[in-house]
Formats: sequence, structure tokens, C-alpha cells
Amino acid sequence: MNTADLNGFLMESWLILSNCQTFGLANSLKLLNPRFRIDSMDVWGFRKNIEKYKEDLPRYFRVVVHPQFRNIDFDFTIAQNLDFIPSINFDAYHPDVCYAFSNGPIDSPMGSYHSMIVLAAYEAGLTTEATRKLFRRDVFERCDFFSRWEQERTQLLKHFSQYGLDISSSFAQWSRGDAFMYSVNHPKIRCIYDIARIFMKRLGVNTVESDLLPADNLLNGPCYPVYPEIAEVFGTRGSYLFKVPNEYRLISLEKFIERSFEVYASLPPNSIQVESAVRPRYANIKAVIAEAAR
Repeated sequence: MNTADLNGFLMESWLILSNCQTFGLANSLKLLNPRFRIDSMDVWGFRKNIEKYKEDLPRYFRVVVHPQFRNIDFDFTIAQNLDFIPSINFDAYHPDVCYAFSNGPIDSPMGSYHSMIVLAAYEAGLTTEATRKLFRRDVFERCDFFSRWEQERTQLLKHFSQYGLDISSSFAQWSRGDAFMYSVNHPKIRCIYDIARIFMKRLGVNTVESDLLPADNLLNGPCYPVYPEIAEVFGTRGSYLFKVPNEYRLISLEKFIERSFEVYASLPPNSIQVESAVRPRYANIKAVIAEAAR
């Protein structure tokens, strides 16, 4: 599936398959080398059209997939050239965030993101007013919210290095100034662009360097704030304003707590479970909340 551009040059055709970071990655690759024709699809669209891709995949010169696609029942060895690019997960700015379930995923005012402090407070029978008072430095300290940076950094760099991508220099740049994450798994576009550039370099592909970045489509989703007490530790700006999904609208911490309580109250009692990856942390947060509420 190689095609010619307007000047008659042969263009390699690439297919990018990833998660919510798919389109930022594909658009970054397009900017870095306009000689490539790059198509893209996220994991949800891929699953819906899996039969189509069984026919189309071998036509692409290069197929770049997220490692999570290995869990899909699909033979990616039919690709001419198969590469992997992982995505960024980093929770040091947002150590309070988790996913929650009750006979399926639970949506909060922030989409799929929940506050472990708010959920623990609700389960402890606290009022919204008492819950708001838990958002303070000493509670965060006991919840170990200030100690996740090095662990998260080490894990992130190691994960990318497993796929031949050294992002250590870029990470150092991301860490200066404003937070580089909108949430635990939504990075800002400059991070995705840097990863695309590093990937091109690993392939030995020449890139076009400019000061342009693609549209930051993840800004359309929920943007979780960096709490001011955490922001102070990491030398960035913080707030308690939550940008809700699919709207350019902010809500206060008080409103976020109130609406979260409304969601939890609509569910069967004692039915809420947090994701397995954070359960030990959540157990500690519940103990901290119980002590702080006395």
C-alpha cells in the first residue's frame, strides 16, 4: 500500500494502532515526516473492524502497535514490518486517581476517573463537607501521595526501553515547569510528539524539525488537577479545578465530591471495587481516612 505524493515520490504507508493516545501519535509522525502516508485507529475501532484489518494489514509497509494489542486474538505477524510503541502512564501528579467498578466500570463526573479519597470517605459514611476537609497536606502525606515520583519515573523509562526507546532525556524536559500529564494515562501532546520523534530516530528516519505540534485531542477528555499541595512538591502549578469530559468547563472540588457521592449512592451498597493495581494503596487510604475522621 505504497502510494505517490503530489511530486511523484513513493510514499511508505504506515498503520498506527494504539489506545487513547493513537491520534496524537499518528499526527506527530505525520508532522515529523510528510513523506509517509499514515493511517490510524484506536483499539476500540480496531476491535469493531477486526475482519477488515485481517485483509488490510499486510498491505501496509509498517504497522506500529501498542503492546496491549498482543492480548487481542489477531495474527499481527501478517504485517510486513511490525513495531511497538507503548503509551505513557504516570501517576505521580495524580496519586489519588483510580478506576472503580460495580458490575462494570463506573463513570464519575470525570469520566472513568475516581478519587480514592472521595470514595473512601463515602464508604466511611462521611458527609461531603467532611470529605472536602480531607484534602490537605497531612492527609496526603499519610496516603504516600508525595513519594511516587521516582518509582513512576523508573517504571516508565524501563517500559519504553524494553521497546528500544530511550525517553530519559525527554522525561527530564517534561518534568520542568507545568505538569506533563492531564491524568494518570493522558499525557500532553508534547510528550507524544517527543516519543514519535524518538521512534523515528530509532528507525533511522530523517525528521522535519519545527515548532509545530498537533492538536492536543486528549484535552477534550477529562483533565484531572494536580492538587496544590502535590504541585508545590514538584514545582508546578496546582489547583482544585476539574475539567469535565467533552466540555471546556471546570468544576470545583466541592462539586466533584457532591456529584461523585450522587453516583455512588445510586449503586448497590458495598458493591464498589477499585482496580486491582491500586487496592493495596486504597486500603492504606481507607485507613488514613478512618483515622482522620475520628
